[in-house]
Amino acid sequence: MTDAAPAQMPPNSYRVRLLDGAGRVLRTKVIPARDEAEAIERARAFMDGRSVELWAGDRLVLRLDASDPA
Repeated sequence: MTDAAPAQMPPNSYRVRLLDGAGRVLRTKVIPARDEAEAIERARAFMDGRSVELWAGDRLVLRLDASDPA
């Protein structure tokens, strides 16, 4: 058996949903991220003054409201 460097794990896929003022989905974007922390950071970049939801499969990870301080 040889000690080989572990293959880099492929990133996880998350969905970011950009919401309108009534909470309806305007757009959905699939983003790759190594972990939830990176996915949350990337989701914040999509806000542009609107609320977003971050999903991992069918699990809601986080909702970031536009009115929340950064």
